Amino acid sequence: MKYLTIFCLFFGFSSFSQVKKYDLAIKNAKIFNVKTGIVGPAQVILVKNGIIADIIKNTNSFAALKTIDAQGKLVTPSFIDAHIHPTDVFGDYDKAPEYLVKDSLHIYRQRLTDAYLPYGITTVMIMGQPEKWQTPLLQWSINPLPNHINIYTAGAAIISKEDRPTYIGHVVVDSPLAAKKKIEAYYQLGIRHIKLYWRLRDPEFKIAFKTADSLGMRVYGHIDQNVMTMDQTLDIGLKNYEHLVTIAYSVIKEKKDWDAFNTEFTEHYREVKTQSDILKMFLEMFRYIDEHKKTETNILIDKLASQNATFSTSINILAELFQSGSPGDAVSLVRQQARTKQNFETFMKYVKQMQEKGIKLRIGTDMANGGKSLQGEQLLLFKSGFSISSILQICTINGAQALGIDSKVGIIKKGRQADLLIWHRSPFNSANNLLSDRIIIKDGIVYQRTID
Repeated sequence: MKYLTIFCLFFGFSSFSQVKKYDLAIKNAKIFNVKTGIVGPAQVILVKNGIIADIIKNTNSFAALKTIDAQGKLVTPSFIDAHIHPTDVFGDYDKAPEYLVKDSLHIYRQRLTDAYLPYGITTVMIMGQPEKWQTPLLQWSINPLPNHINIYTAGAAIISKEDRPTYIGHVVVDSPLAAKKKIEAYYQLGIRHIKLYWRLRDPEFKIAFKTADSLGMRVYGHIDQNVMTMDQTLDIGLKNYEHLVTIAYSVIKEKKDWDAFNTEFTEHYREVKTQSDILKMFLEMFRYIDEHKKTETNILIDKLASQNATFSTSINILAELFQSGSPGDAVSLVRQQARTKQNFETFMKYVKQMQEKGIKLRIGTDMANGGKSLQGEQLLLFKSGFSISSILQICTINGAQALGIDSKVGIIKKGRQADLLIWHRSPFNSANNLLSDRIIIKDGIVYQRTID
């Protein structure tokens, strides 16, 4: 009997020691499947060292240092903002610092995090920043922290040499050879994403794309102003585009169309003088192509879809135009705002068409107050006929795939980072719940902060 007791005790301790102890367990979690768009039954998410170690049937048979009972609430991947600029956070182009001073780097990193993480955005893609900021941004990228956002950067946006001012977030290449060398230099620094801006001309564009593609880098293009068209860049091999609103520039090409459009625009607005005027002009272009170039627009959308194009959204900045107008009398201001809102609705009609054709959209706010802007984009998409499932996909897996980081983030799956949102109120019950509180988990660690 004595030996039997010892044997049983030994066996019991051995069995207990084999039970894995996880850092975090989230039980009774109804997980949103970003691939199917369906919310599954309650399960347990087990996290170890910031990684999802396993997802098991709902049970209490696990050992974890911390357990969260989701109580049947929705759990989704955290969000990805695929187009930001730190200049929007650290100061605009006139007020941004020339350098990120070493003694203040922790302050800058916290400011960038505060603009996004409290809203459930755990990963951002910088689509252009001053090259003088590159070293600290790359250091933050390769040294992620649970209480800070994940950062990826494309370096400075690349443009050709020309006789006009250069913004601090751009870098000039004066020849195809210089473009090739710039891409190679970025690659040596560890940069794996490149942004080609619309001010990059054909010779430099082609060699920049070819060089980056040969190195396995991801290439993104902001294509407008008719320097290059989307047709041309699709033929070169570009698939990832910045800003849905830019497609009109690749439809209105001939001088007679531009003359007609400019006459129409100035009749209803004024000559273009400000950034706000430029954005209103972009939206007015959608009225023009809807009335005069619908066939050509549909052909371009079909071509983009057939070549698996992706687009960042950047739509909240356009909706803000309804709240302001050009200087002038009150009647004129109201008329302009009404027309701009109509133009926005026409634009969103084409956005919905692009999504239905299979073009992958990814959230890219491209403005200050990135977290609030992302929420605005979500609601605008819903009001334009997008389902909650598709909105959550646009904010998660679509961005991860376009950035080539879906092996790390964007989906709740074994082996992925434990970057998660536990929703107090499900947006599937009401779209307004997209604004509701949620538990934010970054690298398996709970991050909770009150949103202003």
